[in-house]
Amino acid sequence: MKNQSMDMNISNEAQITARPLWSTPTITVRLNNADPLVRSLERIILKEEAAQRGGSKSTPVAGLEAGLSTHWLKYNVLNWNYPEIAEFRAHVLRGVREFIKLVGDPDDPQLAISGISCWANILRAGESLHVHHHDPAFVSAHFQVKTGYGPDDAIPYDAGHTIYYRPGFIDRSHGGQASAAPSPWDDDWQITTKPVEGKLFLFPSYVRHEVRPYIGSSYRISIAMDVFVKKQQLPIAFSGTRWHVPKAAELQRARLASEQDDPVVVG
Repeated sequence: MKNQSMDMNISNEAQITARPLWSTPTITVRLNNADPLVRSLERIILKEEAAQRGGSKSTPVAGLEAGLSTHWLKYNVLNWNYPEIAEFRAHVLRGVREFIKLVGDPDDPQLAISGISCWANILRAGESLHVHHHDPAFVSAHFQVKTGYGPDDAIPYDAGHTIYYRPGFIDRSHGGQASAAPSPWDDDWQITTKPVEGKLFLFPSYVRHEVRPYIGSSYRISIAMDVFVKKQQLPIAFSGTRWHVPKAAELQRARLASEQDDPVVVG
């Protein structure tokens, strides 16, 4: 019998679309000559720590019972009145715009920023942040101010590192045989990142993550934030001391900076 498949006409009208589901876009911003800024931010955060801790009740979060992180609902780092904070705020808005480029049009009114929550974390010896996520925010970010380690310190494996977990695979937190059956994803279910001063990392807020215990004689400082956009239509009043709502002039400067061929945004 003649192979009828050889006589079939293949239509040229088929539409093929490549679009990954649940991809995880991220942006890393490494600031050039970051040392003056991070040293100033360290000084400011330590100064503000006493004021913030003395003015409100702690709210336990991610395994911490006390400290600056547990007052995150009462203040916003981006609202502190220092020129270095204004500089940092500009880097944040630039980074958020770059992130939105990965998922849509940064000038789409539905992706306009409704408000940003921003707080500082100071981890001292033995302290950590347990596995958590930042839902329902749209995008979250970490900025490393101080690693807490010197160049000659012997750092235990992953001490003070941030661990990001592959969405959907948090239940494999033991990996391999400890999770019953092995999986081909065992080498891909978590990403361990060492702290790098002057690095801003933006990621979808649904990504679970943790900070392993800091083991050192000093302290580890980071700034964290959650960004909300108009399309989420959340019943949140983005006002008061917890929130920062960017001004039009700030957003315009971020747009202009984003159009420049600046190598600090590395992916």
